[in-house]
Amino acid sequence: MLPNRSLMTGAAFAALALNGMTLSFIGTSLPAIQAFLGISIAQAGLLMATIQAGFTIFSLVAGILSDALRRERIVMTGCLLLSGASMLFCALPSFPVNIVIIACMGAGIGCIVSGTNSLLVGFYPTRKGTILNTHHVFFGLGCLVGPLFAGYLIAHGNGWRLGFVAMSAVLTLVGMLFFAAGGERYHPHNVAVFGKEVGNLLKDKSFQIILLVNGLAIGSQVTILLLGVTFLIEAKGCSVSTAGITLSVFSAFIMLGRLVCSRLTMLLGHTTIILALLWLQLLTLVLAWYGGTWLAVVAIGLSGFTFSGIYPTSLALSGTLFPKVQGSALGILSTTGGLGSIVLCWLTAFVAGLTNLNTGFSVMILASFLALLVFQVNRSSLRSYESARQ
Repeated sequence: MLPNRSLMTGAAFAALALNGMTLSFIGTSLPAIQAFLGISIAQAGLLMATIQAGFTIFSLVAGILSDALRRERIVMTGCLLLSGASMLFCALPSFPVNIVIIACMGAGIGCIVSGTNSLLVGFYPTRKGTILNTHHVFFGLGCLVGPLFAGYLIAHGNGWRLGFVAMSAVLTLVGMLFFAAGGERYHPHNVAVFGKEVGNLLKDKSFQIILLVNGLAIGSQVTILLLGVTFLIEAKGCSVSTAGITLSVFSAFIMLGRLVCSRLTMLLGHTTIILALLWLQLLTLVLAWYGGTWLAVVAIGLSGFTFSGIYPTSLALSGTLFPKVQGSALGILSTTGGLGSIVLCWLTAFVAGLTNLNTGFSVMILASFLALLVFQVNRSSLRSYESARQ
């Protein structure tokens, strides 16, 4: 059966929005989760690192499988896995049990991210940058709604876990849309050739640069998404409501930035967009770290714009440079983003546990500086490679 492209495009947008809602809901609810489980900030950091570990592993698995299997089935599996784990999360006040559950949540998120990215670049091969930035606007939409919903539930008692139950129900419905939409098998013509092409991809210097920069930049973004509310409350003296609103503003600027980048990809090269965003990212993080309460609030909110287009534009750049194994390239790229998130979430929480959250925040500044430095030094070669492929 031929795929219903319009239905699957809409379902892909909805699935990624629910990914964003899940992550931002966890970030906003983290103080309540800590109280429910009776855990320290270091253990909370381990919890956040675990969801990224699940995401990292299954981004890679789903990305490679998307070059060989029906991509809508991969996304459907991710929706159902995330749905089941969301239903069970914090049902019991056991830290070890919830470590396993949140790992399954990360696995579902990884399948959704790699599956939907591969699905959409297959549907829109001549508009990769536009469709991926538009797609990830919906991630920002989910991140915008999540803190508002979580903040409302927290402010009205201890019913914050109802948010996870509601997301579980919606995820199940979205997963069923992929089952109903039909599809076709994606596969390489020759397994040996495909394996060689993936090996060559991993050896390519340009791809290695994109991987490193993406891992550092996205790791910083996810760390803010998960620990930003706690940072503003403990390090900058914000109220819970102000910190939650700031995270929503952060997500709103992610949406705005991706809309802008979806247009700019038709006018500027992918490398130019990524470089400009990396400069802005470093600036806003330094202001958030150095400034007082309200400067930190403004800088964290505005940093959503600087983070906005780095990930989807990196995906589009990789798809342009490596079209024969674009599913694998996008999956591996998502995996490095997950690895960066694991390391930076854990390291930020670890340093904060030894010192304080303001000092822990400097980990993201150092990571962003390194990403900018690496990309700036190699920008000319990447630009030439991109122009040649186009």
